[in-house]
Amino acid sequence: MKKKIFASLVCLALLLSPLSACGGEGDSSLHILDDNYRNWYEVFVRSYCDSGDDGVGDLKGLTSKLDYIAEMGYNGIWLMPVCESTTYHGYDVVDYCTVEKDYGTNDDMKELVREAHARGINVIVDMVFNHTSSSNEWFRRAVEALRNGETSGENAKYLEYYNFSERELSGYRPVSGADGWFYEGQFDSIMPDLNLDSSAVRQEIADIVSFWLTDMDCDGFRLDACTSYYTGNTEKNVSFLRFLNETAKSVKEDAYIVGEVWLGSNAQIRQYYESGIDSCFLFPMSAGASDISSVKALLGSIQTKPGDAFVSLLLDYQSIYDIGTQAPFLCNHDTARAANMLSGELQIKMGAGLMSLMNGNVFVYYGDEIGMRCADPDSDPTKRIAMRWTEKDMSEGQVFIPPQQGVDMGKNAYPNGSVESQMDDPSSILNYYKAAMRLRNRHPELARGRVEALDLGDRYVAAFTKTYGEGKITVLVNLSDFESREVDVTGLGKLQDVLDATEGKTALSGNKLTLQPYSIAIFR
Repeated sequence: MKKKIFASLVCLALLLSPLSACGGEGDSSLHILDDNYRNWYEVFVRSYCDSGDDGVGDLKGLTSKLDYIAEMGYNGIWLMPVCESTTYHGYDVVDYCTVEKDYGTNDDMKELVREAHARGINVIVDMVFNHTSSSNEWFRRAVEALRNGETSGENAKYLEYYNFSERELSGYRPVSGADGWFYEGQFDSIMPDLNLDSSAVRQEIADIVSFWLTDMDCDGFRLDACTSYYTGNTEKNVSFLRFLNETAKSVKEDAYIVGEVWLGSNAQIRQYYESGIDSCFLFPMSAGASDISSVKALLGSIQTKPGDAFVSLLLDYQSIYDIGTQAPFLCNHDTARAANMLSGELQIKMGAGLMSLMNGNVFVYYGDEIGMRCADPDSDPTKRIAMRWTEKDMSEGQVFIPPQQGVDMGKNAYPNGSVESQMDDPSSILNYYKAAMRLRNRHPELARGRVEALDLGDRYVAAFTKTYGEGKITVLVNLSDFESREVDVTGLGKLQDVLDATEGKTALSGNKLTLQPYSIAIFR
């Protein structure tokens, strides 16, 4: 496995510095292991940071914020699509091997990856293989062949790249200028579905995978729309994922692959791990999930024994997801913001705290660390608005928020302020997120450990151990939002870390620990 080290001593010093939001009696040093268990940070480049003066986020802007990302405790970045596209979001790809011009150049991308690696940060890119843009050369030439009745030649070879039919099937759309022909476009008319059974298409995909892992030196992929590769056919979806995984790892052995398997059932998601990919996003536990064991349910009034419910959730996931690694998250670019779905600042913090205790690779959506909201949860653009760096509407690095379909994109989007306003506030959401991510970096058992339940007889207190290699920690969580809980901690070891969501301070006196509402304590 390729080793990555921290080349920036300044950044490392920042990572090792003590946190006011996270106290404890033990050693606060980090034990980051060089593998694919990481704290990932999802970035929409267009909305993140502008290096120029056009109000559009770009790769140079993101590169300028790598020290911030490392300081926050993230050692992985997932980039939403960066390939050339006709849409603002990038999920219709025109050219898989050219960076979107609004974001910069291929050289800018290479520089981002180099600088990220110098800070111990891996970079994965969002890759869309279910469909292309209708402006993609493959599709344009295939349509040209249909219009001209070509059955051979350079244009005709692209006919097998897509799913064409002379019948209007479900999800198919008419081919403009070629009467009687239809193409599959399940997502949108500008997103024609690829024929993934074509050996020529698979070779193109293999070349694209090699380009991003080798030429661009990226560390893996987030795979879009894994359940839609073959509509309604799980077996073929899994088989194609297996092809993608094996292709990527034949190029780069430690490439990390995480799939968007947007299903509500853990058993359904589990099937996709049979492909061999590393992770699938854990949709049932996200803040917007309706599952009784979702983060929102755990923090609401639905559970009579929230402590037991959280431990049961960890044990259930450990049993169900017995291969690969989980990928917990609270929200992403397709959902409402965590701050929209969780009630108030304390729940926003505790949602991040619970996620930080889960096994696998956690994914945080940019702006969640400052409690950003979306003005209209039914409008995709409002879920992807500008990161707020300062209190000024426009300043260096700030991204302009364009009007979108009559929606006030920025209305009530930043109720908790900016990075600037929260940075020096020890009780801010930002500093809580920073503490939660660093907690994972200090205790490898959190991401990797085997869970065992402890019974302390308190319905609000989740108590469990996590064991990884020679290390073992005990975690206590007070899931009451209104009262402290006193716990006998005899025999649990030494108090290492405390993470409080409220301004109250969890304190140890003798063998009695007073856990503040919504607090976490770790013993070793």
